[in-house]
Amino acid sequence: MNKKILLSIVFFIGLIYVYDNFFTKSMITGTYVSNGSSIDGPNKNDTLILLDNYTYESQSWGKGKYTLHNSGKGTTIKIQYDYEFGKGGYQMSIERNFYIKPKLVFDFDQDYYFEKIK
Repeated sequence: MNKKILLSIVFFIGLIYVYDNFFTKSMITGTYVSNGSSIDGPNKNDTLILLDNYTYESQSWGKGKYTLHNSGKGTTIKIQYDYEFGKGGYQMSIERNFYIKPKLVFDFDQDYYFEKIK
């Protein structure tokens, strides 16, 4: 009986980890708002719209393309944009805590992220 309980607990913890850290395109498309700003990142209250065709629109970065990457640590999103010195890119991790909408973290140290609003 103890083995079944232990296996159930391990399975449940694994399920929570997968739910909180792995995302598909359909799960992340939508509109996000930034809660902070960084030197080369978005401004506070910047809006980022991720579209189904792997493109985005942003007040800070303009229009561009994004890609999703899955690894053992979870899903990351990389956006690519043009600016005055050529091409640039920004990589963010995608997270959520149980039953909360996804957020795109662009500065872990200062807890700055884009929060999904729609």
